[in-house]
Amino acid sequence: MNRDSLDTAEISEDPMIVPIWKRIVAFAMDMILIVVLLQSIVQVLPKMYSAQAGQEFNQLVIDASLLSQQEQSNLHKTTEFLENANLSEETYDMLVTMIFLACILPTTYFFLSELFFRGQTLGKATLRLRTQSIQRDSQPTALRLFARSVLKGTSALSLMSPFFIPGLINFAFCLANRKKRCLHDLAGACITVSSQPSTIKNYES
Repeated sequence: MNRDSLDTAEISEDPMIVPIWKRIVAFAMDMILIVVLLQSIVQVLPKMYSAQAGQEFNQLVIDASLLSQQEQSNLHKTTEFLENANLSEETYDMLVTMIFLACILPTTYFFLSELFFRGQTLGKATLRLRTQSIQRDSQPTALRLFARSVLKGTSALSLMSPFFIPGLINFAFCLANRKKRCLHDLAGACITVSSQPSTIKNYES
């Protein structure tokens, strides 16, 4: 077998690796959309409760902004701050609902997007990327995509908080392996490839 045949076989075995900068830009676009959706929750949800609950929540946000960065990243200090806020039951219920929605939003966004739009989120579609199973002859299962989305969504939330190190480790892991797979890619047995026809042809040949 000549060298050209060996090179062709190697190309057919591995998908074309997507440049890191493309993945970063695509993820940044997704993060912008997630932040907009989170802000929408903060703006809309208080309107579903009484005016008093809305006022208490607004005051809570103002008081929280006065905390130092160290206090915000200290779980004990944060818990103590909420206890001293003397929130009404309605306001507390609104706060819990808001936190719950904020926690599931990134995971839901990544999962539904990649499940129903052929492995693409808004950012990936813009950069012509898609998520694909590491096995050429199969599509990612819903369970695999869900596991991937949970880890990726949790990491996205982590990056927006003082506890950003776990999220950073997840995404930085792609620098430590040849196929540029993050930890959430490993969890979903997936890889990010180009959605352009020429790349798919090389991958599936």
